[in-house]
Amino acid sequence: MIGILLFCLAFSPLPPVPVKPAPVPQEQLQPQKEFQPAVAEKIRGRFLHQLRQTTQPDPVERLYAARGFQPVWTNKAMIDELITAIGEAANDGLDPADYRIREIRALSGKSEVTSDQAACYDVLMTNSLLSLAVHLRYGRVDPETLDTHWNSRQTRNGSIVENKLHHAIASGHIADALKELRLQHPKYEQLRKGLVRYRTIARAGGWPVLAEGPKLQEGARGKRVMLLRQRLRVSGDIAVLNTDTSTVYNREVVEAVKHFQKRNGMVADGVVGATTLRVMNIPVERRIDEIRLNLERYRWFLRDLEPTAIMVNIPRFTLQYIENGQDKWETRVITGKPPRETPLFKADMQYVILNPRWVIPPTILAKDALPALRKSNSYLNRKRLTIIDRNGAVIDPVSVNWSQYSGGNFPYRLQQSSGDHGALGRIKFLLPNRYIVYLHDTPNKELFAASKRLFSSGCVRVENPVDLATLVLQDSVRWSKVKILSAIKSGKTKTVLLPKRIPVYLLYLTVTPEGDELFFRDDVYNRDERLLKALNKPLPQYKTESCGL
Repeated sequence: MIGILLFCLAFSPLPPVPVKPAPVPQEQLQPQKEFQPAVAEKIRGRFLHQLRQTTQPDPVERLYAARGFQPVWTNKAMIDELITAIGEAANDGLDPADYRIREIRALSGKSEVTSDQAACYDVLMTNSLLSLAVHLRYGRVDPETLDTHWNSRQTRNGSIVENKLHHAIASGHIADALKELRLQHPKYEQLRKGLVRYRTIARAGGWPVLAEGPKLQEGARGKRVMLLRQRLRVSGDIAVLNTDTSTVYNREVVEAVKHFQKRNGMVADGVVGATTLRVMNIPVERRIDEIRLNLERYRWFLRDLEPTAIMVNIPRFTLQYIENGQDKWETRVITGKPPRETPLFKADMQYVILNPRWVIPPTILAKDALPALRKSNSYLNRKRLTIIDRNGAVIDPVSVNWSQYSGGNFPYRLQQSSGDHGALGRIKFLLPNRYIVYLHDTPNKELFAASKRLFSSGCVRVENPVDLATLVLQDSVRWSKVKILSAIKSGKTKTVLLPKRIPVYLLYLTVTPEGDELFFRDDVYNRDERLLKALNKPLPQYKTESCGL
């Protein structure tokens, strides 16, 4: 915009003189060489005024100071690149209005400005550029403001962004810099494409709402079946022509419903009951918001994901083992039931314990064990627990006055012997952290058949722990699957150090892509709404109070 203005001021012929010439402000219509120093001085003045109020220069000021407060936007092509980039940010789930796209487009059409206005406009566009760059690189919302447990966030290194933009401005090409700052990962790109696709669905009117009624299954007929077919077609779960008006619930529909149920984390039985109907009737606008939220969550961690890592996705109840940057293996998991939610954090897995003994952790001790023991010592027998003091001696439960103890002053530990009956099963994966959360086997294998697996007190139960141990121990000779099973069969407790620590991410992703398909999951810990509110909160205006906007 400023480039257009300066260019016009320097080289465009003046318009015909009217009969009664209007007075022209002194700072308008000056030649470019005279106008730019005046703008630079105004820019400098704006920041000098700010420095009187704070001793800490902000990133925008640092960027201008590095170029002697000279105006940035003196090139029309660069302004066009900024406008295009801000518009494209919508595909990242960001709101172009946050980056003042309407004002910038309006300013680009102005033919006359004062040096004050030019300085103001220049700073406005520079702040928009810097804000967009930071948000593409690190995310718009600080995850720690939503969850104090979060420690997986990459450090916001402002100098990385500022240096890249400084060079981009000097070269006159900011589009490439913004492209480099945007997260480059297949999952992120697939989710961006999914956002575009769902917005296209929304612009076309969304999908039809199915009326409540008896469950729909193979053999059913009627108008609701015809609407079901249309609903499945719009979301891509069934391949039929737009003119398909069949009212028969045939095998094609059964398979399409199963596909929809699988994508949405339900038991895939091909029957539209109350739960499937509820999920089908979630508006496309809500799905768009959910995609935006998870693009933001990806920006928080995915750029720095190590080539070999473990990702536990709580809403999807899955564990993925990633090797050399590729998804190698996946298994089902069980996570914490509210209010004992599994916390979100990152920690390194360091060793595996075969035939582990379970020591009751503080939360279960305070909320479950001690209240039960105040009523009866039979709790110890049911859970096969032994009372052990600080010296390792076994204590007779009859000698303990349970009523005088709480979780904070209990002087013993309650320990369960190892074995198939034990709460930890046969394998425990240690990733030291302040939450005392770890991964482990479980004797309750039947719980993995549930579609929503919120059964633990915070730790993560793994369906196939022997396979996971084989992967993380990375030793096909000493710790093959056969040898791990043999060591377990011995009954002896054994700790095995990993040859290399493996980062474990406990994450919360309610939408994940697989190829061209999106998989949605329920917001089991009710985290989406708070993040959506933060993501939609307007950004504060930056030094534009005198721009006349």
